[in-house]
Parts: sequence; structure tokens; C-alpha cells
Amino acid sequence: MVSPRPADRGARRRLSVAVVVTAVVALLASGAGLGAGPAGSAWADPIVPPGASDAVTSLAQANARAADATEASLDAEEQLGVRRGEAERTRGEADAAREVADAARAERDVAFGEVDQVSRAAFQGGQLDPLGALLGAESPQAYLDRTSLLDTISEENRVLVQRFLDATAVAEGAERDADARALDAERSVADAQRTADEAQRRKDDADREVAAAEQALADASPETLAALRRGGTTNFPTDIAGTGIAIEALKAALTQQGKPYLWGATGPSTYDCSGLVQWAYRQVGVGLPRVSRQQALIGIPVSFPDARPGDLLFFNEPVTHVGFYVGDGKFLEAPQSGDVVKVSQVRSNLSGVRRVVL
Repeated sequence: MVSPRPADRGARRRLSVAVVVTAVVALLASGAGLGAGPAGSAWADPIVPPGASDAVTSLAQANARAADATEASLDAEEQLGVRRGEAERTRGEADAAREVADAARAERDVAFGEVDQVSRAAFQGGQLDPLGALLGAESPQAYLDRTSLLDTISEENRVLVQRFLDATAVAEGAERDADARALDAERSVADAQRTADEAQRRKDDADREVAAAEQALADASPETLAALRRGGTTNFPTDIAGTGIAIEALKAALTQQGKPYLWGATGPSTYDCSGLVQWAYRQVGVGLPRVSRQQALIGIPVSFPDARPGDLLFFNEPVTHVGFYVGDGKFLEAPQSGDVVKVSQVRSNLSGVRRVVL
């Protein structure tokens, strides 16, 4: 396992936070939300060795459906956390706005009492009930205009009246803001609930697909399983030349060659594709999103001809698979159930390359 130098830890922790936040914001802004996953499109291309039999192809297709459904489920869970955080934050903002509105109303009421005393003194002995006139006017200013109070009171009292007018305007504005924030909070809570319902649906889908794939694996003959694992190597050298965070993560990932694939696993004994990438970067002090479609939003894009060891390769559209480029047209991956972490040839369904830089 690769350990970061102590002097690098602080910078990498900062990168960890920045990478996750950037990925989440970019994901939401791009509209690649819950509806953009495999449930709304064709399943990703299965990983089928050249010349595979129908049995091997069928098994690979079951694996692909299970892997895609699992990624979609994990993606939904991650987004659920984001939505719940948004709901909690907007509820807090609504509560704070209501407290401001309450304080503004209290200030207005105090100022109102002072104005009432002024108006009673100004109209003492008259037929007009100042308090009734103030309450019945369209606005405090309308009352003052109607009674010409500002022309009949002292400058000191004029200040009190203006304080009431200002306090009234502040209270009305705070009330509108509190009402708007309360509505935002209601919407955020509703969004979180919809996301929770979708997350549960995606989990149910994943459970069904994984169960079907596990049954297919259990029913497969040894020959079929061996054919599924054909190709690739589990003894690729770990002494990759170069420096930087991506090379360190790749070196960590290469130490996991030969370990089994498992849907939704993040190590250290079993992995799925994005789980391996997340685990490797965690070893060098960087936190990445959990699923491949979110990992595909981090770093900077590069063209495949310009790819270098340590870059992340993504497959299918939308993205459902990820691995580390090792050079010479090969990449490290946790391919599918029944197989192990290994270095394979880059396949034709490559859809993007990203470079994580510090």
C-alpha cells in the first residue's frame, strides 16, 4: 500500500474535499441525476472475451445488468445524502428567518406603542381615536398623511414615528423572506423524499439483478467460468515510472491484482470497478465519489491518444465502468463477478479519459 508523505497530507485532504464537492455540483448542474442511469437506457456493454460461447455471453450480460443496477443504486444513495443535507440546511435557514421576522415584529410593536403615545398626546381631546385611525389606515404612512401628524409633533416625536415606519418595513420584509424560506424548506423535504423513494427502487432493482447474476454464476460450468475470466494478467509490474497523485493511486491499485470482483465492494478483499478506484485514491489521502458516473466528472478531460499511466478510463454511455490506464493500450480494472482485478486491453466502448491532478 502506498502511503503519502506527511507533508502532503494537508494538501491532499483539501483536494479530497474539493474533488467531492466539484463532482457533486457538476453532477447536479449537468442534470445527470437519478433518471440518467441505466434504468432509463440500454444496459452497458457486457465484458465478453473474444470468441465466447453463448453461455459465457449470457453470463457476462447478467453480470453487466447486476453491475449497472448496483452502480445506479449506490449513486441514488449518495444523492439521497445530498438531498437530505439540502433539506436540513433549508429547514435551518427557514427557522432562522422566522426568528428574524419574530424579532422584527417585536421591534415594530415597541415602536408602535411609542407612536400610539405620541398620537394620543397630539390629538388629546379630539374626536379622532389615534390608535383606531392607525390600525384602520391602508399603511402607517397613509395614517400620518391623513392626520398631518408629522406637522403637529415635535422633532423628538418625529424620530419615534420614523422609527415605527422603518420597523414596520423591516418586519414586512422579514415576514416575506421567512415565508419564502419556509416554502423552500418544504420543497427540499419533498425532493429528499422523492430521492429516497427512487433510491429504494434502485436498490430493489439491484437486488433482483444481483440475485439473478449470482444464480447464473452458480449454475455455470467450470469451463464457462474459466472462459469468462480469459484474457488479462494479474502480475502486471507495480513499479510504474512517474510521480504525482495519479501514479501513487495506480501503484496502490496494482497491489490488489488477483482479488475477486464483488458488486458494491470497496475493498480491501473484494472490489467492484469504482470501488477499486475509490479505495486506491483513499490510500494516498484523496477521497473520490463512490460510483463511476460521478468519478467521470472529476479532474480534467484528456483524449485517449494523450492518456498516460494513472489516468482514469471510463466506459459506456452513460458511464458504468472505470479503470486505471497503465499504458500501451492496457488498463487495470475490476471487471465483473466471476473475475478478478487484472490488467486488460482497453475495449472499444471507451467513452472518456480523466486526469486527477494535485
